[in-house]
Amino acid sequence: MKKSKFTLVIVLGLVLCLLCGTTTTFSWFNRPDVQKGDSLSWRGDYNVTNGENITAVTYDASKPDGSEYNTVPFDFSGSTTVPAHETKYFCTEVKNTGTAPQSISLFLNNSETNTLSVGVNSPLRTYRRFTSDSQTTSYVTKTPSNVNKKNLYIATNVDDPTKYTMHTWKNGDSDATNRKLSGYIEDKSVNYDNVDYNISYVTIPTEHIRAKLWDGVDTWYGDNLEITDQNNTCVFKADTSTTMKQSAQSAGISSFYSRAEAVVGETFDLSAKAQGTVTYTSSNIGVATIDNNGKVIANKAGKTTVTVTSTGAYGDKITAKCELTVSKKPAKSSYIPIVTNMKIEGCTDTDPVVTKVYWYIKNDTASEAEYSLGDLQISL
Repeated sequence: MKKSKFTLVIVLGLVLCLLCGTTTTFSWFNRPDVQKGDSLSWRGDYNVTNGENITAVTYDASKPDGSEYNTVPFDFSGSTTVPAHETKYFCTEVKNTGTAPQSISLFLNNSETNTLSVGVNSPLRTYRRFTSDSQTTSYVTKTPSNVNKKNLYIATNVDDPTKYTMHTWKNGDSDATNRKLSGYIEDKSVNYDNVDYNISYVTIPTEHIRAKLWDGVDTWYGDNLEITDQNNTCVFKADTSTTMKQSAQSAGISSFYSRAEAVVGETFDLSAKAQGTVTYTSSNIGVATIDNNGKVIANKAGKTTVTVTSTGAYGDKITAKCELTVSKKPAKSSYIPIVTNMKIEGCTDTDPVVTKVYWYIKNDTASEAEYSLGDLQISL
């Protein structure tokens, strides 16, 4: 008995070893056929939107409530009058005679309105208000610049005015500055109280209204001299006394612009706040011209430098520059959307597919309004 059991164990062990040796190779299993194909391939259906076989006709309502429509197509070339707070209804039939579905949009083109509301009742429900303000874009931008310069004349007969410094300030000696005098202006002189003086000047901030003169060492001349449009010349007599006298205006520019942008065809003001004799020049008159009143005409796309020059009574000058860039005028979009990206199914038999869009315009103002709707266009 024991011997037969031992024999059985030996046989089972040999069978198990045989199975383990053959199944690890899988060589006796059936293998599936190799499937070949394009890797990373994609297939899908989409609407070919090319406008082929698409037409649209618009009819206006024959009844005020939009329940019935005329059979004659609406004439967009004329004007349309809508009473205050009233609505005018339209129906646009979009027809697809092709078999392929397409997506289209409907727009009012070249519509000139003051206030116009456009809504859709079917197949969508939309409402939007348009005004002339929302459709108008300003094509001129200007960056103000605080130039803040004017000349103060010094009438004197000293040998060298450049040795002297003019101390000027606003009231209370605030924001005081010290500026060296210029040399004498050639061939310019003035007579005060039967004494001839040569003319020097110093450039100071526009808002400064007080002054006194310093010899650069330890002596001051004058005390709290008042600068006004009438008294704008400091008379310095032989290192002994100072007073303010009147002369014609000196050069001065309070403010101008550092940069400006415009589009071709624009006319705009670019004048400076200045005194004396004021002139303007453009470095490239092909791009833009400017007259002596500061009116600019933008001629073509490009860049130019506009210079304002203030010339004083004795030929002294102060200038400021503005970099002007002129661009091509962007195409003004006057399109008013009625529906956008609306799918029109393709026909499955000989009958075309007709989709009706019921839309309206509304006068939201308190008075009767006349609208020019331009034309209805299909956009793909």
